[in-house]
Amino acid sequence: MELKEYWSDKHHSRDFKLIRIGFVAVRFRWLVTLLIIGIPGWVAMDWWLLDSAHFKLLWKVRLMTGVMLTPLLPLSYLCKLNRHWMVMSLFALLFILLSFNLVSLWSFRDVAVMPAGYVAFPYFLLALLAVLPLPIRSGLRVAVTVIVAVLATDYWLDSHTLDNGALFDRVWLLLCFSLAMLWVQTGQLRMLMDLYRESTRDPLTGLMNRRLFMPQLAAVRHASTDEQPYTLMLFDLDKFKRINDQHGHLMGDEVLASVATTLVDILGSEAMVARYGGEEFMILLPGTRLEQGVRQAETLRLAVESQPVKSPLDDSEVMVTISAGVVEGHRDSDMTELLSQVDKALYEAKSQGRNCVVAHEPLITGATSD
Repeated sequence: MELKEYWSDKHHSRDFKLIRIGFVAVRFRWLVTLLIIGIPGWVAMDWWLLDSAHFKLLWKVRLMTGVMLTPLLPLSYLCKLNRHWMVMSLFALLFILLSFNLVSLWSFRDVAVMPAGYVAFPYFLLALLAVLPLPIRSGLRVAVTVIVAVLATDYWLDSHTLDNGALFDRVWLLLCFSLAMLWVQTGQLRMLMDLYRESTRDPLTGLMNRRLFMPQLAAVRHASTDEQPYTLMLFDLDKFKRINDQHGHLMGDEVLASVATTLVDILGSEAMVARYGGEEFMILLPGTRLEQGVRQAETLRLAVESQPVKSPLDDSEVMVTISAGVVEGHRDSDMTELLSQVDKALYEAKSQGRNCVVAHEPLITGATSD
């Protein structure tokens, strides 16, 4: 996992963003549920510890806070669908809890020593927010919001002065809890990313697997238009079984990894490249027409053919060629039919002697090498 992936979700794939937001939404829901039960439920401790004047105010504040938190539960289901809903919900939660903290501390303004539980509430809040796997930038925004709100509350309650000996300890503790929150959040983000990659990436080539590729294809199909179709390519390594039989499976693995690297290097980040199964690679090019796809496929075919793969055991080399089927897709294309068409085009390329590119309707055939 690269450092930039820890810093911001802008560097995450679209699929992982949805998975992470869904994960955050579930934890957010449990967190809100805990607070809805815990904050009003603490009224029993207030009744036991506080005098009647403070208790009469705080039980109403606690009940009102629980009521204000309740709409966040249905909102958490919308969070799974949209990052902006998630951000809005999180800061709504912060606003409600920091307002509760403000009113609670204000109610003790005439008391020489405030109850420790109310003074410690901001630290408890930062500890609770550590359960969310947020990138560092998002976590910093949360931490800064809490710190500024807490210091502003202290400034207001201290009659616009902060020249007291407790200020340094307050800031120091807030920073320590904020760093701990960021540390835990980053660790959870890494764990989630590792699990995601294990389940969606091919361990040999590092490419996405079929499990990840199919939702990507569905998303591109949904976003396409008549003016912006997409191209689907299916590549197959020619006579790959012979390579395994004659040179061993280590050489076969090296060939697969080398071809995958070539495909990614030439296509760049816009293309979606997957190891579809065995020695087959599927490529999705959003915003391209059939003719463009065929040219790209031909470029890839020539690149693979021109780069012999060196054995990991000795200095021997193996020449590798690929055959490809290409098809153009649209928003109304049936997924099953689309995959069937590209598979038929690949079969036609194999039938024509391999090492060529064939497109499904209209038929376009690339040059064949002996």
